[in-house]
Amino acid sequence: MVTYRYSCEKCGHEFDFDQRITDPPRKRCPKCRGSVYRVIHAVGHILKGSGFYATDYCRKDFKKKETEEKTGSGSTLDHDSKKHKEPKKKDG
Repeated sequence: MVTYRYSCEKCGHEFDFDQRITDPPRKRCPKCRGSVYRVIHAVGHILKGSGFYATDYCRKDFKKKETEEKTGSGSTLDHDSKKHKEPKKKDG
């Protein structure tokens, strides 16, 4: 089922109607029985789940680097940790 938006040419009433793609378009307004037409509008489209480039088709070295960053292992984190070591305190 697809939700189509219709607008009446006579009274300007807009309404949504759920119907199959194969069904013929509505012809009359439910309010005034005037002639209606389908309104074309932008549709929000979100891709989720596996099967998309970011999760399945990227290079293996990219996945490896990404995994290292998430787990905290890898040469970049070891290198940064050496810079930020605190100096040893002297007794006395």
